[in-house]
Amino acid sequence: MLNARFFLAIAIALVYLLAVPGTSLFRAAVSGDALTLRVSFGTPMLWLTTAVIVLIIFGVWKRFAWAWWLGVAAAGFQLVRMGLWVSQHYSLSRLPGEGTLLVLGLLVSFLVLMLLPGTRMACRR
Repeated sequence: MLNARFFLAIAIALVYLLAVPGTSLFRAAVSGDALTLRVSFGTPMLWLTTAVIVLIIFGVWKRFAWAWWLGVAAAGFQLVRMGLWVSQHYSLSRLPGEGTLLVLGLLVSFLVLMLLPGTRMACRR
């Protein structure tokens, strides 16, 4: 029997999929003034990110060990990448916007849930 944290990790990955690539699709459909994250719809990085997220969601859902490792590595990489960018562009007196904080929160939550022993044990195939 799988625990609720396993499904919560998958749900957070789905929300991340909607938050990052989904907002770019939304911005492509409406004006450039929409309140979205600043990821361009035409960049290869967006397509690579989307493919990796979908691969992680599929693999974790099927409980593959490689997906657990890929999820931990991708979340850690994105946290370092975003953390460096936020530290260079913002300070404690000028915090980033809600979208950036949402994505950082999703990444931290996903990484914490993936590192819990129950989630690791569920991904053993």
